[in-house]
Amino acid sequence: MTSQNPLDDADGSASAEVGYPPLVGSVSRVESPRYRCPVASCHQLWYRHDLEEPIPQCPIHYLPLVRDSKAEGF
Repeated sequence: MTSQNPLDDADGSASAEVGYPPLVGSVSRVESPRYRCPVASCHQLWYRHDLEEPIPQCPIHYLPLVRDSKAEGF
């Protein structure tokens, strides 16, 4: 008696491609608030990934960065 492997095709050859079903539930994007230098011509940006992270100063102008994005949750 031969048992058939569930990964084998109908003709008995092994299938080369195995897929996985998608995860159950809603997919949501996590956004980090963006901060920028308050000097309009400055290009310095920083993203806050944790509430414990202190907001740094701009390394060019030595001013505290200001919130620029409308990310939720922080």
